[in-house]
Amino acid sequence: MKKCEFCGKEFSNLGVHQRACKGKVDLKLPDLSNKEKSAPKVINPGVDVKLDQVITGINTLAGAVSKLVEMQTVKKQDVGETKESSEKKEPAYDSKKDETISESYTPPRYRQIVDEMLSEDFGIKVTDFEDRTEFQLDIIVPEKYSSIPKQERVKNDPDIRTKIIPRALGENGVREWCKLIRMNLNKYFTQQGVASPFSNITNN
Repeated sequence: MKKCEFCGKEFSNLGVHQRACKGKVDLKLPDLSNKEKSAPKVINPGVDVKLDQVITGINTLAGAVSKLVEMQTVKKQDVGETKESSEKKEPAYDSKKDETISESYTPPRYRQIVDEMLSEDFGIKVTDFEDRTEFQLDIIVPEKYSSIPKQERVKNDPDIRTKIIPRALGENGVREWCKLIRMNLNKYFTQQGVASPFSNITNN
């Protein structure tokens, strides 16, 4: 009797039994080679989640940097264009710096009217307003003709008779103002008992 190395039992005809027993054993043994090939890969979910978070953070940071660079580029372009346009922009017209247009320009005809209605001793100043339809007429009365004592004037300023005249009146407005000044001075000299230097002027 000999013992079977596969099942551990004793048989007289061991050779025949071992062949039969070995076939049974082979049928029961699993195929480990296929299991190894088909065995699923073990994945650590915690590591994968952290890796995804890192990748997402990197992408977000890269997008923010790209946006910042784009904004800086646009800003530099805008500054450059603004500077260039300001350099090319023509300066605003300033009538005060234009010698051909003066706010105190006195038309020759106005000067002539003052000379005829009063005398050449009287001063005249015309001030124009850009945003108005009138002009200012100042008649400067010489000291020898003034009816206003110095002590009654502001800071001893000259005797200036000012009138705002519509542009539409023009020469007629100047003439009427000179006429009123002449009447006032005639009245003053009459009250003083002195002959008026304007009594012989007959211009209307």
